[in-house]
Amino acid sequence: MMNKTAFTPTRTAKVSAVIGQEAPAGDGQHAGAGDSRALRALATDPRIVVLHGTLLSLVRRDGRDLTARQLTAFLSVYMDEHTHTVSSLAELLHISRPGVTRIMDRLVQFDLVSREEDREDRRRVLVRRTTRGAAFFRELVGIARVVAAEQDSQQAAVA
Repeated sequence: MMNKTAFTPTRTAKVSAVIGQEAPAGDGQHAGAGDSRALRALATDPRIVVLHGTLLSLVRRDGRDLTARQLTAFLSVYMDEHTHTVSSLAELLHISRPGVTRIMDRLVQFDLVSREEDREDRRRVLVRRTTRGAAFFRELVGIARVVAAEQDSQQAAVA
């Protein structure tokens, strides 16, 4: 069984490689002056600005919010071409199948996905897209595009 809270060194290395920095040394409680400058530089990365603006728009709008895990599972279902199962999502997200089941319970409750028994293998649970989920995905993409366009126009005005 997978430990759903563990942050393995492999993942840490991948995250550090993505941001181009090693994890800061120290107790992890307080950022020093050098760390603060590095964090400010990262905070101005256009991709982070778009991510922040998109999530901020989602939180500010009416309706229920999704957790990071729920949103990631939702996006995986809608962005990947193949049909996911609870097991494939557990593997992708590096969390247990019961953890994915809890995520799916919430996404099904919001009608963003549906679950269906696989006709070929009744032990497998297929995760399917829904009409409401597709509309939410289009809304999410639209928000991200607006935020990206605003970011582009702000950068053009500064330049």
